[in-house]
Amino acid sequence: MDNGSQARETRLVELVVPGIGPVDRAEALEPPVVHRISGDEAAGWYGAVTEDDAEPLVERQVYDWNRLTIGGAGRAMWLLLLPFLLINLVTWMQPRLPRHSRVSGWLYDFGARLLGLSLTVMLVGVFGQAAMDQVVWQCGAPARTACGAENPLVEAARDVGTGLGLTLAAVVPLLVGAVMAFSARDAKKEYRPVLKTVEGEEYRRLDGEDKEQAREAGKVRRPLEVRGFWEYNWRAEGLTSQHRCAGLLTVAMLVIVPGLQYDLRRDGTVVGLVLFVLILVLAALMVADGPWFRSVAWATRWPPNHRRTTLGVCLGVTVSAMLYCALPERDWLAARGSSRMLPGMGEEANDVVIAQGVGVLLMVVACLVMCLRDRDRAERTSLYGLLGPVVAVVSCFIGWLYTAAFSLWAQGWLTPDGDPYATELPRAVRVIAAAFPLVVVLGGLAAVANAVWKLWRRRPAAPAHPAEEKEDRKHRSEINWARKLGEDGLNWYDQGLAALASLIVALVLTLYLANWVGDGSLTTSVRRTTSDTVKQLTTLGALALIALVAVAVLAVRAVALRPEMRRNTGIAWAFGVFWPRAAHPFAPAAWTVRTVPELVHRIEHLLDSDSRTRILLHAQSMGSVIAVAALWQIPPELRPRIGLLTTGSPIGAVFARHYPGYVTAESLDALVHNEDDGEDGGNPDADRTRLLRTWVSIHRETDLLAGPTGVRGVDQEWKDGVAPMDPDTGRSHARTRAQPVFWPLERHNGYRRDPRIAAVRRAILDTLAEPAPPPSSPPVTPGPRRPTPSPAPAPTRRGPTPDRTGPV
Repeated sequence: MDNGSQARETRLVELVVPGIGPVDRAEALEPPVVHRISGDEAAGWYGAVTEDDAEPLVERQVYDWNRLTIGGAGRAMWLLLLPFLLINLVTWMQPRLPRHSRVSGWLYDFGARLLGLSLTVMLVGVFGQAAMDQVVWQCGAPARTACGAENPLVEAARDVGTGLGLTLAAVVPLLVGAVMAFSARDAKKEYRPVLKTVEGEEYRRLDGEDKEQAREAGKVRRPLEVRGFWEYNWRAEGLTSQHRCAGLLTVAMLVIVPGLQYDLRRDGTVVGLVLFVLILVLAALMVADGPWFRSVAWATRWPPNHRRTTLGVCLGVTVSAMLYCALPERDWLAARGSSRMLPGMGEEANDVVIAQGVGVLLMVVACLVMCLRDRDRAERTSLYGLLGPVVAVVSCFIGWLYTAAFSLWAQGWLTPDGDPYATELPRAVRVIAAAFPLVVVLGGLAAVANAVWKLWRRRPAAPAHPAEEKEDRKHRSEINWARKLGEDGLNWYDQGLAALASLIVALVLTLYLANWVGDGSLTTSVRRTTSDTVKQLTTLGALALIALVAVAVLAVRAVALRPEMRRNTGIAWAFGVFWPRAAHPFAPAAWTVRTVPELVHRIEHLLDSDSRTRILLHAQSMGSVIAVAALWQIPPELRPRIGLLTTGSPIGAVFARHYPGYVTAESLDALVHNEDDGEDGGNPDADRTRLLRTWVSIHRETDLLAGPTGVRGVDQEWKDGVAPMDPDTGRSHARTRAQPVFWPLERHNGYRRDPRIAAVRRAILDTLAEPAPPPSSPPVTPGPRRPTPSPAPAPTRRGPTPDRTGPV
């Protein structure tokens, strides 16, 4: 094959999309000119990379994107808003496995959005509890001596009066909600300057056509294939106004209940009842609101669709409730005698817990219905599709930990001696404070027991070769453990989350029951024992929560001041902020709304500007997810001119398992196979205009984050811990004279500098350079589960071929 003549006929462009870490970014931007011959990271021999003249001429372009996930020091504050980030991921974990699962999907989505609303009510309510209940109602009483009289807030609350004090204190949660809504606005400069791939009207038309085609064909919905998915997030429509109204109504309920309860014991009032009913009606509308009411039929009939009007009504009701609390003269001292805590505060906290329980239960039911209809596919998902409810429980528990920590801190700050029982706290706060140390202790014991059991099972057996040295046996055991961790590590992680969520639910229900038993009609000794036990746990939990807050503050400080910590946080940011907002507007803006459209524009520009252009899309780690998401957005007629090479890709091991309703097996398979292809390859004369030229996905057996994609004829698995290109040592992990030390385990690193990548890359480039139509199968076939490396060609290369036209 004359590669020189074919290079004149075709223009080969390699688009490199590196992974998250700075090391992979540096390797992509500055291709190495040497490779390791022997040794490890501490010491070793290195040799120069020789040029391969037989390889076609390639123009190399690198997409430098991972600084989007690092950001500035101010991004560290998002660590304090972890519950909102997690609850946003829950929405995208919807299984949505079988056909005709529309009702189950709506049920799951409703449960997730209900949990998001509960977090907003919790956030606003905790500041209302501290300002209105503890400062004004409990500490502002003239006859109460538990709070410190020298505290300036306590003095101000006693001087102003209860009615006006509650109204002024209600401004605190309103300001907190306003600041959060402002900081969470989707206007990040680094995310929004990219040109849209499709206009709004065209997107709505394409989306409608896609829905109609999916309905007619009876196939599973593939939302990520809808062009413009990343620019137009239909799930976020009306989300911000919905949560703003929820925050306003929370404050309105807190200020109206005390006055209404007092008035109903006297002569009653029509104004208070009307406002209370109106608040309940608006709250019901906010709970029921969702993307299912955004259709054309409901566009003008559904009140929350008129966002400014709805927000104005919520604001007007809140202001009216505040005036209703402040203006009439009431005997607040008598009202305090009937309720030590602000009336309605404890009930609201309990209602939030009940709403979260209902939301999780609805999600569990929806997941079970969808998974039972397609059990075979459910087995390939995480926790049989129940990962969403599990993460939802953990998210709500973290939110309650923040709430309890702030309430306990405010209680200690207001009291002169820090007495945790000087002021009354809602039952939910006491339960979470008592449950936290139990979760830590029992969860830690379970984790230690599980680790000991796994270590016992992996204890070294009798040596196969009695003459084998101890270091060799130890190294072989390390390799076996790395393999086991690479194969089952994510399953263990998901199972640990499930165990943690189950422990949280069990302890919270038990402690709620213990609190009710303490208030019940059992014998005095049982009540006293139960009450004392819960008090001791609450005290211990208060200390633990204060320590937790201190650790969180120190972590935020470390991330803000140390660039290397920001880089490590960027890895978690890349996975946690991958999806657009869907359940909570306070979640961080997704960085993918820039990366995916930007890559789409580059691919389309190169292919449209020259019909001779062929593209090798070389992506590593999270870059492979960006590449696949962009290829789903590419017009089908352009895909035969694209070859895809992914290394260490988490799209199958993480995204297809954790987000099976969106990263579907059908969407992945449709990139390289016709939808009507059978196991035998289908009809060779079928239309292949929507298929990629080829796709090769490489992963190591010890890679925790990567794994097979599940697409037929795509995956390759590399053996780790061996000299990759040495025919003598490449067949085993033993040490030799050529490799006198153990070859290091790479796991998720070093794909680009591995010499084995050169042969795979060259095969794809040769396929792209061919003028003939693509073959029916990929040019590089996968090996067995544990492949034995065969001797490679003499010319070796560490990493991709540098650009011969000049440096990047």
